[in-house]
Amino acid sequence: MMKKSKWFVLFTLLILFISGSQSYSQTDIVPGVVIAHSPKSSGKYLGTPSIVILPNGEYLASFDFFGPKSTSDVVHVYKSLDRGVTWQFLTELEDTFWAGLFVVKSDVYLLGVRGSDRNLSIRKSSDMGKTWSSLVVLKKGRYHGSSTPVVFHDGKIYKGYDHLGVEDKKKPWMSENKSFVMWADTNADLLKTDSWSYSEEVEKPHDMDGTGWLETNAVLGPDGLIKGITRVANESGYIAGYYSVGEDGSVDPDSVKAIPFLGGATKFNIMWDVKTKKYWALTNYPSEILRKPKMRAGGMRSVLALISSPDLAHWKLNQIILASDNVKYHGFQYIDWRFEGDDIVFVNRVGFTDEFGEADNAHNSNYITFQRIHNYAKSGTDRKWRKYINK
Repeated sequence: MMKKSKWFVLFTLLILFISGSQSYSQTDIVPGVVIAHSPKSSGKYLGTPSIVILPNGEYLASFDFFGPKSTSDVVHVYKSLDRGVTWQFLTELEDTFWAGLFVVKSDVYLLGVRGSDRNLSIRKSSDMGKTWSSLVVLKKGRYHGSSTPVVFHDGKIYKGYDHLGVEDKKKPWMSENKSFVMWADTNADLLKTDSWSYSEEVEKPHDMDGTGWLETNAVLGPDGLIKGITRVANESGYIAGYYSVGEDGSVDPDSVKAIPFLGGATKFNIMWDVKTKKYWALTNYPSEILRKPKMRAGGMRSVLALISSPDLAHWKLNQIILASDNVKYHGFQYIDWRFEGDDIVFVNRVGFTDEFGEADNAHNSNYITFQRIHNYAKSGTDRKWRKYINK
């Protein structure tokens, strides 16, 4: 009897080891805490997740909707009172899209575009996200962006965004897009158009690989100047766009270039950490083990990685956070995140298997989730994810 029990235990441990070393399967539960779920059948997909930590320690998250049955102009706002364990719906904001949250003093802002015409727009909440001001147009035109980070420096707040211009379906995707950085004094009324200044708009150089650049990050560089760092729609996924902004908003033409990056073909957020003296980002790491012939990195969203750099020029893979072999239907993407003590907390736009089957595809996400990376500065990749690391 003892011999049978011993073999049963060994067999069980073997099964657990094998299952633990595999990527997600049809029966797996979506990783993280689910904030919102919209099944494929709804025709409404979930996008542009954003998160902030409020002055009282509560979390606020937002996201929008896109897809064939969506008007692409509605944002939902949720709050967590218990550091991300549970989430409650707060409110719906109409005529807002591609927006990100940020906090200045005790006020919360949501900066994006007006859904109806893509004008650059902003809203404000003075009661921790319960109620919001009317939408204010900051700049007319067709703009594009996402929940990229804001930077506070020398009494100013900086934010990257994109000028979409006129879309020409005959031209390569995003080839008409121009990147810029906007800023305002932190003591100014951020709902007034004249409070904001704008850098020169920068086109992707024609000799840079890729069709276009987008979803600009404003990042404070090692030299004390603001940098615009962009996603680049190219095949490899190993570069990001880069330029330097002068104090007067001018852009040095010689600074416009590609920099090495681990996951630059999909949206990312870069932030400086005073504690570790490094820049950190969560990206879709282009794992070559998953790449099929002629597969563009922008379609590879099933591996999420934490990377870091001391100088924005040399990037290191610190940890594979999530991974799946199911590149077609699984996506962990458009991460927005914040430092919290020794941890990183993040919200995730997820395409994943649900009780009805697969997501429409990895891009057309059916979940918004929340997760925490414990002790990020000492992070390392679990054995089950190591096969995704490029040799």
